[in-house]
Amino acid sequence: MRKTFYLLTVLLLLGISVVPALAQTPTPNEINAIARDLWCPLCNGVRLDNCELQACVQMREVIAQKLIAGESKAQIKAYFAQQYGDVVLGEPAREGFNLIVWIFPILAVVVGLGWLAYLVMTWRKRKPLSPSPAPAGSGPSEDDYLKRVEQEMNQND
Repeated sequence: MRKTFYLLTVLLLLGISVVPALAQTPTPNEINAIARDLWCPLCNGVRLDNCELQACVQMREVIAQKLIAGESKAQIKAYFAQQYGDVVLGEPAREGFNLIVWIFPILAVVVGLGWLAYLVMTWRKRKPLSPSPAPAGSGPSEDDYLKRVEQEMNQND
């Protein structure tokens, strides 16, 4: 009975130590899914999944290690933000002076729509321009012209 207990204990310990070794390594697609949301801290405007710098290759290796360790996408992004700052996230932090970057576009759209509405309202209130009557004696009227055309047509008949 003791031998069976020891044998089961040894097998259990071996099984526990082998499980992490058998953990599946993340696929390149899984690594790139996270790397797509991160930016190279050394290059301007280059995503981590497209950058071929050695630093970025190492960062993708860190992503793979953290995926093997079972960390979530949010945890991995937080780790890189802590290591390299907000530049690695590709967007400014939503706090302090950086709030202007988030608020200004919305404010510009609201002000623009308000200005457009104001213009439409003022254009609607304007009176349409009516043709002013010709002053008397300034030239032949349309009726005179038509009478003359009829006379000339009658003469030709």
